Amino acid sequence: ARDGLGCICFSPLSQGLLTNRYLNGIPEGSRAAAAHSFLSKDAVAEALPRVTALNAIAARRGQTLAAMAIAWILRDPRVTSALVGGVHVTLTDD
Repeated sequence: ARDGLGCICFSPLSQGLLTNRYLNGIPEGSRAAAAHSFLSKDAVAEALPRVTALNAIAARRGQTLAAMAIAWILRDPRVTSALVGGVHVTLTDD
């Protein structure tokens, strides 16, 4: 902040953990279900009590868990952007 620099937050939803996707277990086909994922089954299990508590706070505020997580990131004036997800684009000669 002192130098006037901003930052871009990468994965503010913690690869889906800060959404409602894992509140009722790990769905098949999810990142946490994949053996090679950064978001492991153990990480989901360890974080679930905190994520559930955050979800309750979001509900009391009339927000989804994801909306509250992004709002929390963007409240800091040094944050210029938040990368929520990626898009794969394929260019063709057509």
